[in-house]
Amino acid sequence: MSGINVCSDLMVDIFERLPSKSIIRFRSISKYWHSRLATPEFIRNYRLRCSKNPPKLLIRSRCVISGGKYDYKDIYTLHSGDQFDQLPLHIPGNRYLSIPKVEFPCSLMTMLSRNRVSVVGSCNGILCLRDDDDDNISLWNLSIWRRVRVPSPPFISPLKSSMAVGFGFDPITDDYKIVAIDFEEHKTFVYFLKTEYWSEVPSPSYRLLYMSISKPYFFNGILHWVVVPEDPHPSRFILTFNVSSHVFGRILFPEHWIVRQLTTINGCLALVSSEDGDSWKIRVMGEYGKTESWSLLFELKRDAFHWSATFQRITNGDLLACYKGTNSDLLVLYGGSKEVYNPQTRWIPMLKALNW
Repeated sequence: MSGINVCSDLMVDIFERLPSKSIIRFRSISKYWHSRLATPEFIRNYRLRCSKNPPKLLIRSRCVISGGKYDYKDIYTLHSGDQFDQLPLHIPGNRYLSIPKVEFPCSLMTMLSRNRVSVVGSCNGILCLRDDDDDNISLWNLSIWRRVRVPSPPFISPLKSSMAVGFGFDPITDDYKIVAIDFEEHKTFVYFLKTEYWSEVPSPSYRLLYMSISKPYFFNGILHWVVVPEDPHPSRFILTFNVSSHVFGRILFPEHWIVRQLTTINGCLALVSSEDGDSWKIRVMGEYGKTESWSLLFELKRDAFHWSATFQRITNGDLLACYKGTNSDLLVLYGGSKEVYNPQTRWIPMLKALNW
């Protein structure tokens, strides 16, 4: 009997090293393996092993389909640190350069192709999606193609533009959590995936203007939003929420910065701002939580570009930035270097990157 247990434990150790598609296939071998490969212990160990791999990005590249109409085609590609030099570059003939497409369930592809569905965040391969029409929230585990519908938060007011949502992982309780903030009712609820229930937690001590809130950014166990409070505190700051302690905090800016996006560079919190209207400024917070530790990393003049598609951390602290210029060129930055892709030869239509 002990020999069987040793063999079983050895098999589990092997399974922990396999890709997720293989895990799904082996779960169908028997009821025993279906149950064993779904235990919290196996899932936790599998996640820990995967966390040691290079981080991945899920990129959506949207291009116009030929035919004279403004029809779009979305190409989803998955990138890791050892092959991110390959971008989903579009070339004549609607072909893409040696980038494997990501297979999704049809229902997920349908949701992502609609503009009304937004990605709240991602963590350990799980996407948190929000339907902007009815505020329904769902979680997608792309490793096992499983979707979990999250019940609506128990707000008193209708769930519309007054709600901000964030998604993160609590390493202390080994649980995924969703935080929902209702700024009209001044209420905050946290959803626990393990127990599948919402619990009210203390809200920020200051009232906020929801329309000025940026998309959440999850970093080091803390959710971050750039917010504008109501008078008498009009200056923007970063609202933080610790997913373990359920405590709100804030990080102040030394000046009146108009922050467009939060990210990380070299393991530090970073931001993209455009307060003067003439340039994009990328700043890094050298010591987390210290206002005086913000420093300017580099600055990009905006006169050559009429919009910015995305700023996104990739690997080893590098930053990906995509611009469409007045001459239709696109600029991609890797850390401090710059590379311009000419659309006459190859180009990047529209990129949206998401931490995997």
